[in-house]
Parts: sequence; C-alpha cells; structure tokens
Amino acid sequence: MRKYICIIGIAWAGITGLHAQQSHINFDKNQDFRLAQFLRHTETYHAAQHHFEKAVIDPRLSNDTREAAEFYAALTALSNNQRGAEERFLAFQRNYPMSLYVQDGAWELGSFYLRNGDFDQALKYLTMGNLNDLPERKRNEYQFKLGYAYFMKNNKAQALRHLEPLTRSERFQDEANYYVGHIHYSNKDFDRAQTYFDALRSRNSAYEDKLLPYMVQIKFNNGQYQSAIDDGKLLLSKNRDRFIQSEVSKIVGESYFALQQYDAAIPYLEAYTGNLTNVDYYQLGYAYYQQGNYETAMTHFNKIIDERNAMAQNAYYQLGNTYLQVNRKREALSAYKSASEMDFDKQLQEDGFYNYAKLSYEIGNPFEGTPQVLQSFVQKYPRSPHQSEINDLLIDSYISSGHYVNALEVLGQISNQSPRQRQAQQLAAFMHGIVLLNDGKPNEAETHLRSAARSDANREIQARSTFWLGDVLYKQGRYSNALEQFSAYQRMNVATPESKELQYQLGYTHFKLKQFDRAAQAFQSYLASNPPGEFRTDARMRLADSHIGNRNPQAAVQIYGEIADANENHADEAAYNKAVVLGIQGNIPGKIADLESFLKRFPRSKFYQEAQLELADAYIKNNEAPKADRVLNDVIRTGNAENKARAHLRKGLIHYNQNRNTEALAEFNVVAETYPNTDLARQAIENAKRIYFEEGRVADFERWASGFAYYSIDKAELETLAYDNAMRHYDSKNYTAAITHLHDFTTQYPRSAYSNAVLHALGESYYQTNRFDEAVPHFTQVAASANERQEDALLRLSQIYLNQQKSTEALLSLETLHNTTRNPSYISFAEMHLMRLYSAAGRHDKAVNMANNVIANSRNETAVIEEAEVIKARSLMASNRRNDARRAYEALQNANSHAVRAEAKYYQAYFLTADKKYEQSNEVIFDLASNYSSQQYWGAKALVVMAENYYQLKDLYQANHTIDAILKNYQNFPDVIQEAKTLQTKIKNRR
Repeated sequence: MRKYICIIGIAWAGITGLHAQQSHINFDKNQDFRLAQFLRHTETYHAAQHHFEKAVIDPRLSNDTREAAEFYAALTALSNNQRGAEERFLAFQRNYPMSLYVQDGAWELGSFYLRNGDFDQALKYLTMGNLNDLPERKRNEYQFKLGYAYFMKNNKAQALRHLEPLTRSERFQDEANYYVGHIHYSNKDFDRAQTYFDALRSRNSAYEDKLLPYMVQIKFNNGQYQSAIDDGKLLLSKNRDRFIQSEVSKIVGESYFALQQYDAAIPYLEAYTGNLTNVDYYQLGYAYYQQGNYETAMTHFNKIIDERNAMAQNAYYQLGNTYLQVNRKREALSAYKSASEMDFDKQLQEDGFYNYAKLSYEIGNPFEGTPQVLQSFVQKYPRSPHQSEINDLLIDSYISSGHYVNALEVLGQISNQSPRQRQAQQLAAFMHGIVLLNDGKPNEAETHLRSAARSDANREIQARSTFWLGDVLYKQGRYSNALEQFSAYQRMNVATPESKELQYQLGYTHFKLKQFDRAAQAFQSYLASNPPGEFRTDARMRLADSHIGNRNPQAAVQIYGEIADANENHADEAAYNKAVVLGIQGNIPGKIADLESFLKRFPRSKFYQEAQLELADAYIKNNEAPKADRVLNDVIRTGNAENKARAHLRKGLIHYNQNRNTEALAEFNVVAETYPNTDLARQAIENAKRIYFEEGRVADFERWASGFAYYSIDKAELETLAYDNAMRHYDSKNYTAAITHLHDFTTQYPRSAYSNAVLHALGESYYQTNRFDEAVPHFTQVAASANERQEDALLRLSQIYLNQQKSTEALLSLETLHNTTRNPSYISFAEMHLMRLYSAAGRHDKAVNMANNVIANSRNETAVIEEAEVIKARSLMASNRRNDARRAYEALQNANSHAVRAEAKYYQAYFLTADKKYEQSNEVIFDLASNYSSQQYWGAKALVVMAENYYQLKDLYQANHTIDAILKNYQNFPDVIQEAKTLQTKIKNRR
C-alpha cells in the first residue's frame, strides 16, 4: 500500500481548568491565604503565589490551613514555571504523605510535565488518581490530558480509550475528533479516519486547512484519484509550505499517473523534492516514455537498482523498450535479461526472455552464448507462440557460429520440417562435412557430405556437397568413386565457388586412374580458365606429367622448359624433369647440358643431388667417365647418406666397366660397410660377388662377405623364402598373422640382410593394430641408421609420439626426419608438426621460421597454411614483435576457420584498446560475440578487454559488471580468470 504522510504537527494547547470562585472575602488571620486563593481562581498566578508565600510564613495559621497554603504555593510555582517548583511540589508530597491534596497534586504535577513535554512523567502522575473522583468538568479535562499524553507516546490504544469518548463532549469534541482521526489515519484505517475528519470538518471550518492534507492522502489511498487531484490542487494553492508543496505534488502526480494522464503527471512528479524511491523513478520513466521522451525516460529507469519485485521487473522491461526506441540494442539486451530473470509477472518474464533471445541473435551476447540463450527459451517455453520463430533463430545461430552438430540435433527432432528447415539441415550437414574434412577426418566427412548431396532443398548446396564428396573420395584413394562425384557435379551445371576448380580436380583424378589423355584434356581446360599463378604452374606440371603418361615426351619437354625458363615456383622441378625426359628420349647431350645448367641455377633445390646422380649417369653413357667421377665425388662429399651410397655404387660400376676391379671392389666395400642392412649394401655385395666370381676368387668372396653379419651365403635361399612368406602376410594387410611370422623371422635370422625391412614391417604391423608402444622399439631400431626404410620409420615414430603427446620424443624424431628426408610429403609433415611443437615449447623464433616454410609450401592445404599463419602471429606476439603480430592477425580477418577468425577479431579489439580507441574496440567485441559465440575462449578473453575499455572510459559500474560476468561464466579458463581478477583489483583500487 502507498505510504501516507503526516503533515500537521500536534502540540499541547495548554488547556487549564478553573476552580469555582469564593463568594466572599474574610478579613481575618487567613486573609493572605484567602486572597491568594482568589487570585489563583482568577488565574493571576504570580500575585497568588506572592500571597501564598506570605500565608505559609504566617505563624497564626492553623496546621490545616498551613498545609493548604504550602500545597497551593507549590502549585502556583508550577503554574509560573518557577525554578525549583517541581522539587518543591515533590517535597510537599514527602512532608504530607497522607494529605488529601496529594491526588490533586499528582494531577497538577502531571499537567506541569505535560506542558513541558515530559510525557513519561506526565503519564506517571496523571494516572495516580481515579478520574471518577473528579467532577465531570475536571474529569473531562484530565481524561483529555491523559489521552493526549498517550497520543504523544504513540500508545494509540490507550490514547483512543481516553480520547474517543470525548469526541461527543461539549468542550473537547473538536480536539478529540482531530486526534482520534489522526490515530486511525496513522493506523491506515482511512475509512474510520475520514469519518472523524468529516465530522470535524462539518462542525468547525477552522480545521479545513489542517484536514486537507489528510483528505488528499486518504482519497488517493482509496483510489479516488480525481478527488485527490482536486483537493490536492486546492491545498497547493492555500499552503505554500515547501514540505506540503513537495508531498502533495507527489500525490497529485501519482493520481494523474494512475489515471494514465502521463503528460499531466510529469510536472507534479518532478516537483517532489524528497528522497526518490525506485517507484518514483519508475513512474517518471514510464511517464516520459509514454510522451516519447526516451532519453529522459532512460535516465530515470536506469536509477532502479538492487530491487527484485514486480515494479522492478516492469521497469526493466520498459527500459528495454526504451532502449529499442533509440536503437541502443546492446543496452536493451541487459534490460530484457533482468526482466526475464524475475517471475513476479509470468507473461512479462516470457516477453522479456523472448526479446532477450531475439536481441542475442541479432547483435550477439558477450556474456552468454547466443545458442544457449535461444535453446533455454525453447526449453522453458515449449508452448510459446514464438516457439517456431526462436527454433529457426536457434538453428541459424548454431550454423552461423559453427555449431553444426547442435543444429543437426535440433533439426533431427522436428518431424514435419518446413522448407526453410530442410535447407538449414542440408547446409548444416554440408558445413559440418567441410569442417571434418579440414580436420583430417575424411570418413566422418563423407557421411555428412553424402547426406547434403542427397537433399534437393538447395541446388547450390547440393552441388557443392557433391563436389567436396568427390574431394573426400579422392583423398581416400577411391579415385573411380571420386570421378563419379566430380562428373555428377559437372552435370548439375550450377555455378558455385568450386566451379573454377572442377577441371583441376578432374585432371588429378584421371591422372591417378592413369587416364592420361583425359587428364591432359582436363588440365588444358583448367589452364584455359586463367587460374592463379601458383595453381597455373602446378596444373602445367601435371599436364606435362600427363603427356609423359601418353608417351608424348616432346610435349612434356616443351612445357617443362617453359616453366623452367619462366623461373616460376616449380622451375627447379620442371628443369630437372625436362633433363630426365631428354635422357629417356636418348638425347644424352641435351640431358647433360640441361643438368649442368640446373646445377648452376638451383644450388639449393631438393632435386640437386638427384640431378648430380643423373648427370653422372649421363656422363657415363656419353663416355665421359672422368666428369662422372668428379660429380660423384662431390655427392660423396656433400650429399645425404642414401645418395652417398648411390654415388659409391656408381663409382664402383664405372671402375668395373673400365676393368679397374680393385678400385671397384673398394667402392662396393665402402657401401657394404658404411651402409649396412640396406638394399644398396646388398646390391654392392652382389656387384662385388660378380667381380670375385669373374676372377674365380670364390673363397675370397666368402671370406670377405662373411664379415657382414647381415649377409648370409649358405642359407640365402632359405632366408629369402622365410622373408617372402612373412612379408606375404604383411603385404596382404593381415597384420596379426604378419606379426607372428615377422617375429619368427627375426628370431631365426637375427642378422639378416632383410632386417631393416622386416623390423619396419613389424613396427608397421603393430602400428596398424594400434599397438603403438610395441611398434616403437622396431621403428627406433630402423631409424637409428641410414637405410631405405629410415625415413618411413622416422615418420611413424613422429606420428606415434605426437598421438601420445610425448613432445620431446616427437620433436627429436621430426627434426631428424626433416634433416634426413627429401620426400616433399614428409617435409611438409615434419614442418607442420615442428611448427606446432616449437610454438607450444615457447621457441618462438623457430616456430616463426618453420611457419614461414609451411606458408611458402604451395602443396599444403589451406587449413594448414592458415594454422601456420596463426602460429606465426602468436609467436610474434609472444616474442613482443607486436607490429609484425598485428599485421599477421590483420591478414587472418578473412580466414576460412571460424576459430582463426575469432582469434583475429580478439586481437583486433586488443590492438584498438592499445590505440585508446575503446568504443571501437567494444564494437569489435560485440561482433565477435555475435558471429563467433562457439569460440568461448576468445569471447572470454575479449570480455577482459571490454572491462579494460570501460575502466579507461571511467565507467566503473560497467567494468565491474563485465568482470562479474567473466568470473561467473568462464571458470574453465583459468588464465582468463586470473586476468579478470587482476583487472578487478585495479578497478577496486582506483581512487
């Protein structure tokens, strides 16, 4: 109920009764006493006291008269408020405890205390006697005094008991009605109060001004708003007291508000000068809102804080509406959220939640994931008329934020899907398939892409799904199936972003199927579309390869030559291939010339040593053995282990062909000793065996060959049979059986020439059966020395250690692989994972260098290159190279990956804050919240930046509010929580 006002002060009126006058005066020994009595009755108290004092000291007085004189002397002293009168009166009571004057004295003393405002003492003495002992006139007077004293002590029940009977008395009727009405008013019994006030108002117009404030309040409380307005305006015109003006203006304003006359209410509500409550702020805010004055309405609504009641819920809802009117949707979001968290008005709660959910979808929600908000609405209000709309927004939100699985789950629960929902399901399946494909999960990707490709909800998405399904099948090595999908995409004849890549994909697919003529046609068609330079060069290279497959080497040579001469990305590979093809054509001089030119142009090419070996072979065929020898010596000096062994073998063959058997055997011996357990070593022994046998030195061969533990002479055939049997199971992918037979082989032939091959096959069999720990020792043994399986073993060791998260072991294996291999795929694999491990270990310079290698490798997929760019940016940031990091993150604004774009957005906001552009930074953070809600980590870190922005803008409330949201919602990110707490301390310490 509305509070009531107490406007009129209540004060003791000093009501005094008169004793009956004496009828005559006696001039005797009691003369002073009788004169004093006369003067007292005429209320001439000072003169009366003078004569009472003379009488007291008159020795002629009788004891009874002296007792009376002392009593009245004390009584008139009380009436004169003389100092010490109270003590004198109390002394009389002590001196004459049995006096008949004691009761009258108690009443008189009570009246004294009443006049002086000591209501406790007044009640003490006024209640000592029995009112019924007094005559009626005196009895009414003291009853009124008692009621008034109780009234002033706020003992309403006793006050009513004494005052209410007097409302019908002749002398005290007006005062009693006034006080009794006031008591009922204070008890909020307004109907009874009005009864007494009306009675008084009809009898005595002098009370009109005093009663008007009460009547205004009573009529307002009884809902008689127009009467309250009329009486209120009348009171305002009569009484200019500031307190009255303020309180009554408030009542008039609230009455107009209740009548929905908001324009009339505003000036009266504004005139109130007291302490405004949340109700006052609400009424002012709502009144201004109804007048279209939204800015002023907001200033009042915003002051309603720390309340949880029906009024506050309504205020927050109206505040949300107000913000929407001025297009301040971010602030409206918080207001609707507050309204939705209160249940005083269920419909208002639902409407608030609905608006909160819609705004979360429209502008994002930095404090709570948009999909979660929408999902909560769907679950809480399953029968809402907005259910279908919010469901569609939820699906869109899941899709736009990358939560494709969630979107598919929601759509899977809808039995009768609308056309829009069918399209959404197809799109979600397609996008999730692409994510899985980029994550290296082609089998799972295939399932979703097939689902999207089967749906005809949207022809464009169907076509794109078909294309990428073909890509998945290609990556799985299912080239015939891939060709079917690419061909189906082609027949759809729908323009999509993939259209320009179709011929490129067809070319590779036909090439893998050895359909070289069709591959060549596809690559030529692709080249006719004028693709980007990097892809153009790769397509021309594959076109040349297709010409080789079509036995059209001359066309291949021409293309290789053009690429090499243009110095494009694949210039070294093209130049090398051209030289090799010239050799295949029998153009040895041309091969020699091109290889010599290659070695000068591309000293850092990965084909450099292979080119040297090919050049040595060409020199040999051209009968230029000395030149071949010089080239091979250079390979032996600078090449890797395998190429050194191949160079020694070639030197041995040169010497053999020149009948220089001793030098030939020396070269073969180097290979056999330096590169044991390799195919090259076995080949060297077999070549030496031919020389020994040609020279008839069988015993010497046996003696020499017996020094190689891995080479068996007597049991070679049996060993070969055992090896072939073990490998037969391995080659047929019967890995369980292969493990048994390969183990038997190693036991029977512990120093076999096939040891590396067998150990690698054994490790691979364990690997394929997910027995990784058992695979490691075998791969480790193979990887320990240079042999034809070393690179494969290092690759597998790296993969195992990576899967087991053994960073140190993985790093060592990858570094060895990277330094050893010339296989482009292995190099790409090593560089990608070394980049990740260097970054995780905080070796930022190495991480940046390796990331640059990954980025420069055009054969890497887009997702891998983007990851490299992210790691590069992070490493630059961690090594305090902020300007470089900023440029790196700016380049990632349009990345394909949702997570990468979210991270780039975070750093965009971060650097804007560093530039002191706090408002712009907050805009970026809202964009991040809106479009990347699935990336909670970057969203949480962005909120810390937002809190910092508010702190710098001196909006400490918003800064604290943001920090509280972080601490409430993101406990699963300890580093973010620590940042938030540090900032919170800074905010709280701000002076």
